[in-house]
Amino acid sequence: MAMNPTLSKTKASELIQLRIERFIPAKPWRVLRMIAKVEDFPLFMPNVKKTQVIQRSRHGAVTHWFVEVEGLPIQWKERDTFDLANFTIHFELIEGDLEEFKGSWRLQRVGEGTEVTVDVTARLGIPIVEKVVADILQEKLTRNFQLILEGMENRFLTERYRHAPPRSLVKPTGFVVMGHPYNFNHLVRIFRFFKPDLRCVTQDFILKLFELTPSYHSYDIPEFRSATGKSIHGYFVMCPIIPDMIDASPERVFQKVVEGCRIGERLGAGIVALGGFTSIVGERFSEKLRTMIKIPLTTGNTFTAAMAVEGVRKASHLMGIDIGKATVTIIGGTGDIGSACAKVLAREVKGIIITGRNKENLNHWKSKLQKEGRAKIEVSTDNNKSVRRAEIVIACASSSKSLVDIKSFKPGTVICDVAYPKNTSYMTAYRNDIFCFSGGLCAVPSPFDLGFDIGLPTKNILYGCFAEAIMLSLEDKYVDFSRGKGYITPEKIEEIKTIGEKHGFKLAPFYWGDRLVSERDILSIRSNVRDR
Repeated sequence: MAMNPTLSKTKASELIQLRIERFIPAKPWRVLRMIAKVEDFPLFMPNVKKTQVIQRSRHGAVTHWFVEVEGLPIQWKERDTFDLANFTIHFELIEGDLEEFKGSWRLQRVGEGTEVTVDVTARLGIPIVEKVVADILQEKLTRNFQLILEGMENRFLTERYRHAPPRSLVKPTGFVVMGHPYNFNHLVRIFRFFKPDLRCVTQDFILKLFELTPSYHSYDIPEFRSATGKSIHGYFVMCPIIPDMIDASPERVFQKVVEGCRIGERLGAGIVALGGFTSIVGERFSEKLRTMIKIPLTTGNTFTAAMAVEGVRKASHLMGIDIGKATVTIIGGTGDIGSACAKVLAREVKGIIITGRNKENLNHWKSKLQKEGRAKIEVSTDNNKSVRRAEIVIACASSSKSLVDIKSFKPGTVICDVAYPKNTSYMTAYRNDIFCFSGGLCAVPSPFDLGFDIGLPTKNILYGCFAEAIMLSLEDKYVDFSRGKGYITPEKIEEIKTIGEKHGFKLAPFYWGDRLVSERDILSIRSNVRDR
């Protein structure tokens, strides 16, 4: 829940009144104990510079405070009165920088947490100046209590997500999947799902409105059931971005990802899956992201890579391709998923060509992949030239635009489109002599429904990134499993595949765009290749 300060001021007396509310993920007695233990505040609240307990009894305390809010130092002594039966603490100024300062902390249990309400009345009491700075002082006092509540929440979240949380804290459980529309048209479809008669508005207006929208808790998944019978709950958090924003405003996208992760923390989830382009933020800003949030994260790229490789193996067999003699081109082969696929396939295929935009990065990965297996490793910045030489193509470069001309694929090619948004497998041009499918998808043991179209053909098919977080939750394995580029190993791919098989996650049927590809279709493709 968000903090909602309600402010008012009576001009005649320059009396300041404010109310701040915040949900804290701990039971009321724990929050009350933290509020009462003011001597610890400077340890975890940056605005509280020093606190001193002058006197303490069963029913209250006298405390001395030194705080600094955005450059304004304030100090005072107050008398605190504890109403433990009603989870309330009243405070009133004894002496200090303000003429009047009193209020209360009120705690109310909400689910497994606490809604904290702070009411404050204050008066500066300095003539002439008071009229000029009353608004500023009101703003500073509001910010002071906001920072105190933020500090409390962070303290409890740190305890919740450490390896051995106190028994009195509810352990994290369940999962969050964070996603976003894959293009503008998908965004409009989502809007119209909730309001079919949505009037036409300009694209620029909608995109700017969406950009200004913070991440939000969009949907509850009350039960997802494993093939073992175990069930787990989850949440969907909308990260209001579309792919083009990642390059146009990376800082804003990062901020939205942080917002979404913090929603997961407040919900008490055990792990967040960074879906779609949010995983790119997770890769680019991994270390910075980890300093700002407590909840474990996964990009889901390990299971996505596992399903991509499994799909390539099966499709190659159906197309009559001897994978041991094949050359594989990986578009975006220096990325997290592309490099993971390359590590696995380097042990199985004759040759691998990885493509990318940065020659230095390509050469770095070439030297690493040469140590992984028997395949001859080549690099290129020319996608079209590279796919002409391959029997198998894995498209991993996430882009809102197609990165290869469909005419460049040679007849009989197997094309696994792992990118998000899918672009190769949704090309408008059609060829009946290649086998293209949406890769990185899995069939799930129970339907996955968010209440609106998430860009998949059925509710029984799911993105590998989302599936990874669900599987880890079912295993109570709340760790940063896929945590950034270069950390996926063939061993981790086997580990997550084994977890998936246990719970009933398996390779999805083949879809070319939104059309199911049958074995009869594949026989027809093979026949068309022979006829050429």
